[in-house]
Amino acid sequence: MKKLLALLLAAMMLVGAANIAFAEAPAYKIAIMTGTTSQGEEEFYAASSLAEANPGKVIHDTYPDAFSSEVETTISKLIAFASDPDVKAIIFVQAVQGATAAFTQIAKEMGRDDILFIAGVPAEDPADIAAVTDIVLANDEIGCGYQVADLANMWECDVLVHYSFARHLSYETIVAKRDAMKATAESLGIEFVERDCPDPTGDAGMSGAQAAVLEDIPKVMAEYAGKKVCFYCTNCGLQVALQQAIVNEPNAYYALPCCPSPYHGFQEAFGLTATYGDVDGAIKNLAAYLNEHDAVNRFSTWSLPVNMSMINAGYEYACAYAEGKTNGKVDMDVLNQCFTNATGGEIELGTYVDAAGVEYPNYLLIALEPIDFADYLN
Repeated sequence: MKKLLALLLAAMMLVGAANIAFAEAPAYKIAIMTGTTSQGEEEFYAASSLAEANPGKVIHDTYPDAFSSEVETTISKLIAFASDPDVKAIIFVQAVQGATAAFTQIAKEMGRDDILFIAGVPAEDPADIAAVTDIVLANDEIGCGYQVADLANMWECDVLVHYSFARHLSYETIVAKRDAMKATAESLGIEFVERDCPDPTGDAGMSGAQAAVLEDIPKVMAEYAGKKVCFYCTNCGLQVALQQAIVNEPNAYYALPCCPSPYHGFQEAFGLTATYGDVDGAIKNLAAYLNEHDAVNRFSTWSLPVNMSMINAGYEYACAYAEGKTNGKVDMDVLNQCFTNATGGEIELGTYVDAAGVEYPNYLLIALEPIDFADYLN
């Protein structure tokens, strides 16, 4: 009898444990794809933090560093997300090459048109990515072009140097940003110079591309000796080299990172701690460092980490969608509220309009004003 009671008790405990496990299992999953820390540390941090805080509910994976030559790997990872029937949303930031193909295959060939697709900082043409993605989130690239030229003018720069490479100059939005930057600079009497740099996904890799930029900036400053020169680069991974070189050149200026943020390269470039939970503190640390190096009036960025906000707001929105709290896949009222929650209400969303005047209502733009680091000195 005692043995029977013991067996019954053990069985009840197993059933109870199973019920608790069942009750705690997430009703759905949100998948997030980012780059590695070498491609975008703040996006990686945002996604990994969500995964750590929501075990089993958030799935996080990274695309290859050499993503331009390993598109199939990126596609296969996105498809692996969709192969899990519990995944109800995929958030892809930065949405490098392969997003359009993967989302098309997932929705049409796999029949997973129930999945919400959110693509942030897209690398593919707006018409292509917007056609297969529910919500596209991007920095206002053209607006950034105007901002960079305006900052160069405010700093009384004589020259504005634009670093890029062939792959980036095949992107519609990057070309539009460059053209806006060039037109504005020239209208203000600033010489606009286009300068090639290595593609970090090429044979030289990231370290080789960074070394090339570090070597080139002193050459540019020697070429324009006695003049103020503002620099801009279209690539995320090269911001570190750009910042390190510019801070040591008294007449060199740095308007904005390619993805404006207080975390985009600065901490790695200057050996500072990336205090992701304290944005204001991060800006103050940057301001102090720049002030110590006589550069506080030669640098700027935006006041918020926009790429992180895409992931955090996108996650909140994806949860609302999975729980049936949105009006379909694109509910602007809910999305705006999610961005308000993620950023304290500092971000407003606009829509992308291409050169032909075609508007893409689901291709949303984010813009903030550049900061003055001097305002953050204690």
